[in-house]
Amino acid sequence: FSAHWCPPCRGFTPQLTAFYNAFTAKREDLEIVFVSADQDDVAWRDYFKQMPWVSVDFGDSKGMERVRAAHA
Repeated sequence: FSAHWCPPCRGFTPQLTAFYNAFTAKREDLEIVFVSADQDDVAWRDYFKQMPWVSVDFGDSKGMERVRAAHA
């Protein structure tokens, strides 16, 4: 879970991206799924374009509920 408006999240994303790229260059058994806490589609798209992993689409409430239930 992360958001475009969250300064600590935006500071951490480049570090996570570097780790993800290094790890997945050697192995294929890691996937990160971005779940946005943004307020609108534009903010989600702007933030997500920096990420090399997959995302639950903004506004996909069923996808969000599946992720939340899996990590409850």
